[in-house]
Amino acid sequence: MQMGAGSKLFLLVSAIIWTCAAASAFEVQGLAVPESFIVDYSTGRYFISNVNGGPTEKNGAGFITRLNPDGSVAELKFIKGGTGVALNAPKGLLLLGENLYVSDIDHVRGFNKSTGRKSADFNLTSFSPKFLNDLAADSQGRIYVTDMGTNRIFRIDPSSGKADVFAEGEELGSPNGLVFLPRGRKFLLVTWDSGRLYSVDMQGRLKPASREMAANLDGVDFDDAGNIFFSSFSGGKIYRMSPQGKIKTVSRNLVTPADISLDRKKRLILVPSFNGNRAFTLNY
Repeated sequence: MQMGAGSKLFLLVSAIIWTCAAASAFEVQGLAVPESFIVDYSTGRYFISNVNGGPTEKNGAGFITRLNPDGSVAELKFIKGGTGVALNAPKGLLLLGENLYVSDIDHVRGFNKSTGRKSADFNLTSFSPKFLNDLAADSQGRIYVTDMGTNRIFRIDPSSGKADVFAEGEELGSPNGLVFLPRGRKFLLVTWDSGRLYSVDMQGRLKPASREMAANLDGVDFDDAGNIFFSSFSGGKIYRMSPQGKIKTVSRNLVTPADISLDRKKRLILVPSFNGNRAFTLNY
């Protein structure tokens, strides 16, 4: 069958688009227990949190890596503990305005995303948290942080520094990954122990969003089409759930994929390999 000029042009353009998308994937080596990996849409840069020790160890050795938009390392230790900066076991990352927030065992710390200088320190020790993990912000700029160790989600008002308990209870199943859905004014939450995906409304009420998946669910994010992506740390998999609720495994045999997120502009899944000491991206 002979192909027309229009068909040839379509195939050529499609091939170019596919090649450009595939070429944008990258890998970062030489990390130290990376836990969270996010993009700054305003600059195209990326940030990766490095626990650099045990996840509850207050050793002052944690650091945050900054990448250039092409994925190359700009500064391996852009922000680091032990240099007049308190940073022990940084995990969840959140960009809010000019601030980069990070959860750190029992604190949520803020840094200027351009200079790395300290901008905030929310001390949650009065709540006796054990394992602060992922971060999210609602449409009003309030910060939410999961605590895997006590089955709670805390809410912080950055303007006042005041914190309270947003949600709590055994049904949280060791809450881990958290992301806010602006359209639905709700959160998506994945759990570590119970291996569930939930939606959480603005009153902190949970509603199952999927059947039980796998233990040790870690990161969660969504794309522009309404698909939800989430990772299984111990299962070594990344799943995609369609808006209709159909779940598909999009990547498997990964080494401890932790707090994944998406770069929606480049259509990349950002994957920190906790025990692999590296981070990489996957096209979606």
